Amino acid sequence: MKILIYDDDKNDIKQLLTCINHYFNQKNLDYIIKICTSTQELFNIIKDYDILFLDIQIKNTNGIDIGLKLNNIYHECRIIIVSNYSKYAIEGYKIHADRYFLKPISQEIFNIEMENIVEKYLKKYLGFYDEKIANKKIHYNDILYVEVLNRKTYIHTLTTEIYPTPYTLKYWYQKLHKYGFSYSHQSFIVNLEHISAFGKNEIYLITDETIPLSRNCKHTLEIEFTKYLQGVF
Repeated sequence: MKILIYDDDKNDIKQLLTCINHYFNQKNLDYIIKICTSTQELFNIIKDYDILFLDIQIKNTNGIDIGLKLNNIYHECRIIIVSNYSKYAIEGYKIHADRYFLKPISQEIFNIEMENIVEKYLKKYLGFYDEKIANKKIHYNDILYVEVLNRKTYIHTLTTEIYPTPYTLKYWYQKLHKYGFSYSHQSFIVNLEHISAFGKNEIYLITDETIPLSRNCKHTLEIEFTKYLQGVF
């Protein structure tokens, strides 16, 4: 796992490094760490990293503003906010931050919160192989949504590939729900990981696509999406 730290306070960096090293060594997970203090460098290398620990205040920049700009860059890096101030916690949702750590970070809290982050990271490598659908493994994280159209189901992916399947939407819901998928409509199952925003009757995805959001599914989907962001889905 490749970890990026955006901070300029030596004491805070040292304390964060202690937490990271303790957790990953305890879990026997391979990892590398890079410390970054340049906004431009951050924008240039974000695509190469899996986790970003983003300090809210560094030099004359605002971490929330940086996070909003990162939203316009395609990357799969999970963002974790670190700050001396709890007042920025709500704003963290604007940049789709996975977690919010208040300095100084407790090792116990760090370990607990990182469990879900690492689980989501490992999810990228989980998937299934079904020769009735494709001659390769399809990763759960690559699936945007599944829809039913004219009594056939179709898997839509981040790479714009569409796979027709012989199975029902109910089958896909039962198979995918535990990996973070939920109904948005009676004809659609969406990957919660790839939701960008909610509209009145539609969902905006990170690919700028929209899919329908029905009144019957909206309440449950919003609850599950919130739980997913909180890591308790």
